Amino acid sequence: MNVTAQNHDDVSALLTVTLEKSDYKDKVEKQLMNYAKNAQVPGFRKGKVPLSMVKRQYEAGIAFEEINKQVSDALNNYVNENKLRLVGQPVPQPVNEFNHNAEKIEVAFEVGFEPEFSIDLAKYEAPHYKVEASEKEISKSIENMQKRFAEQEPQEKIGKDSYVALEISQVVEEGAEGEHNHAPKSALISAENKEAFKLVKSLKMDESVKVSKETLAENEELAKELGFSKEEAEHLHHAEVEVKVKDFYSLKLAELNQELFDKVYGADAIKSEEELKDKVKTELDEYFQQNADVHFVNKVLEQVTEKEEVKLPETFLTKWLVFSNQNIQSEEQAKEILESERSQLKYQIIEGKLMTENDVKIDYTDVLGQAEQLVRNQLAIYGIHHLGDEEIQKYAAEMLKDQEQVRQLSSEVAMAKLKDVILEKATKKETAISHDEFLEELKK
Repeated sequence: MNVTAQNHDDVSALLTVTLEKSDYKDKVEKQLMNYAKNAQVPGFRKGKVPLSMVKRQYEAGIAFEEINKQVSDALNNYVNENKLRLVGQPVPQPVNEFNHNAEKIEVAFEVGFEPEFSIDLAKYEAPHYKVEASEKEISKSIENMQKRFAEQEPQEKIGKDSYVALEISQVVEEGAEGEHNHAPKSALISAENKEAFKLVKSLKMDESVKVSKETLAENEELAKELGFSKEEAEHLHHAEVEVKVKDFYSLKLAELNQELFDKVYGADAIKSEEELKDKVKTELDEYFQQNADVHFVNKVLEQVTEKEEVKLPETFLTKWLVFSNQNIQSEEQAKEILESERSQLKYQIIEGKLMTENDVKIDYTDVLGQAEQLVRNQLAIYGIHHLGDEEIQKYAAEMLKDQEQVRQLSSEVAMAKLKDVILEKATKKETAISHDEFLEELKK
């Protein structure tokens, strides 16, 4: 068995796998013998079926399967041994006639692979922001903790401090044919939801107001506050929705005392308001810094993608798209698709090159750790900060039974490690700004 390469250029080649009959003959014959021992054919006792009969019926299929396996193994071994980072999948050349009894069989594949190049991260520079939480942001975060454990107090009418529970239903026109079972939506709003609050602030309990489909389509903010995406608002089945007040109340914020501290962070972890402020500031600073680090990394990657020359195996990719996608009927169509995806392909190659050059690898421990962090983040949303490590690990292990979750978490781990590499090697332009200023930077 042998694999030879005929390079078309530095990013594509024709790989030819050559098999001698001796490479697969013994394995095929061994399988035929096993078939003969176990075959049950009318007129013959088990194990007494003539080998010649078994060969006539099964030899071609067994040989084809074994040849296909050996060709695939040989191709994969060649790619791995020569450290080729394939772009797309190998495209087999047509075989005019397959004869498993031939003394020699050749199967050729067109392949495309990433070019050889290197990326010097140190020559790329971007702003690296130092963002600290303000007193206002710390107070807001503490107030949100108080709201999570607040008591509801009934009101006689909706006021500026009210929280209003709404039910939003599509209005079925009189005489409309057929069944119309549209589940109502629910929304909880406050004065911060300006459009929806303005709509219902004068209503009493169980009173309602109707809103046209056109209004929702035009007022995207109102639609969002009532629970409709832009697409949902534009494709409602009926001309109006009814917005009904189901409940309203004010909140008596939880007091800043040991009971609240224990509910949020666990028994005796925080013992004073000053400690709480320090803890919240630390958490916010860490969160802001994580976002600032991601911003820095993204800016560096934008520059790398823009400035690095990456040659794509375009001729091969055109063939591969036509071969692999039955909806692509011509090379012209494939070229158009390739052109639209050129930037994404280049980005993926650069990302892979950075991971390879910097020896970025992941293992199960990394993925499990990422799953545990995801569990903690999800629990924190509900104010749960003190669940034991054993319970966290149990939830994480359950999460990793889902292969899609494993794939997603593996990708996140790889990007986190690549982020650390870029933070270490790219050039930082250190800049201190407020969080509000940082949010403005993110919009640019």
